[in-house]
Amino acid sequence: MGATPDVDQARQQLQQRLRQGAESQGRPVQLQPGEVLFEANDVSDGPYVLEQGTLRITIRNPSGDVIELARLAPGAVIGEMSLLGEATRSASCSAAENGALVIGMGRSEAMALIDGDPQARQALVLILSERARNMVRFIHDFSHLTALVAKGDYDGVQTLINSSGSGDPAVKAAREAFRAMLDRVRQREAELQTTIATLSLEIDHQRAAQEVESILSASSFQTLQQNSADLRRRLRGE
Repeated sequence: MGATPDVDQARQQLQQRLRQGAESQGRPVQLQPGEVLFEANDVSDGPYVLEQGTLRITIRNPSGDVIELARLAPGAVIGEMSLLGEATRSASCSAAENGALVIGMGRSEAMALIDGDPQARQALVLILSERARNMVRFIHDFSHLTALVAKGDYDGVQTLINSSGSGDPAVKAAREAFRAMLDRVRQREAELQTTIATLSLEIDHQRAAQEVESILSASSFQTLQQNSADLRRRLRGE
């Protein structure tokens, strides 16, 4: 499911209010293609309004993979969670291939705008509530996925990943990252199975060679060889 109409409307109201404030109080920042606006864990100094171009919102997982959570179009507000006391950025933001122009606002200026607008305050609360619900869905989704992987139920994992589920872009992006991880796990398992089969064959050959060597070196076998040689000489009349 995606965001409810009330949340969509609230987001539009908040964006409109912040855009109005940014036009009169904000500072423009021109970003070249690929240029970083802020990194995850940077200090949250306030929101930005995207005026032109496209922005990429990304995170880097513990394996080092960069996961794109969203692409933002003009009119979007970035970093509104800083208005709720978020001390550091939860994701990275950079300009896409066409660059971007953003207008930044300090937290205090943005909060002053919202404090004077009851609708904007209510909108911020609705957006926060929606994010909290999405986080609960995220936790439920991936605790289930982890349990399925632990059981080796890869078909169940694939079914859950392919299900419609939440419409939240972050959850969708995380599912895609999980799909890529599952592909790597399957590939690794196939490689290990091939390695095990090869080692088993080598071990069988080594065991067979050892058994043959044991037979050849046994005194009974050597006596048998000597008796056979003597018999052949007698048959030839030597």
